Amino acid sequence: MEETLNLSKSIISGNAQMALVEMNLSIEQTFSKPNIRTVFKNENGTIGFSVVNVLVNRFINSFGFSTKLSNDQIEILTVDTLENFKYESLEDIIVFFKMARTGKFGSTKKGVDSNLIYGEWYPAYLEQKADIREQQYLREKNTLNSKEITLEDVKKTYSKHQEKNFEKRVTAFVEKITKNIDRQILEDLITDWEKDPARKPYLNILKKKRITIK
Repeated sequence: MEETLNLSKSIISGNAQMALVEMNLSIEQTFSKPNIRTVFKNENGTIGFSVVNVLVNRFINSFGFSTKLSNDQIEILTVDTLENFKYESLEDIIVFFKMARTGKFGSTKKGVDSNLIYGEWYPAYLEQKADIREQQYLREKNTLNSKEITLEDVKKTYSKHQEKNFEKRVTAFVEKITKNIDRQILEDLITDWEKDPARKPYLNILKKKRITIK
């Protein structure tokens, strides 16, 4: 979230190298980014509007049409962008605008407006993003399923299971031998267990009785 806010401030101030930012972003990378609603809420709302406004202006100016959108139209397009991308990330907006202006969703001859951008291009972007997410999920699932379980893995699992069962038996044994004893006898038992290599690993189970035996 802090990373996205810093990027936003850099874009607003004009210090961001947008060409480099775009080159280093992909749809896959947007999966781990926080969504617009999360980042630009409360006092960060102004930052959200300002950075998207800069991105919208840059996007519109990338087309060579002689007739440009008015300030009111730019403002409306900024609001539309924030609304449509509220469950996506700022990085999604950057990737989407780059793909749209390079014709990945189709070309335009007369100009661009919200109807074209969010009626045709935006759904195409979401569909492509969903396809990539599904492919990524399948790859991860196949990798997990193809991982071989070795005999050593089975031995380790069995060993851990056996150890837990033995600890339960030791706990039951401790409960039995400490029933109705006083603190001095308990301390003597602890001393004996400290000297016994076989019992020493389970010494903490016996020491816990100090809580209840005063």
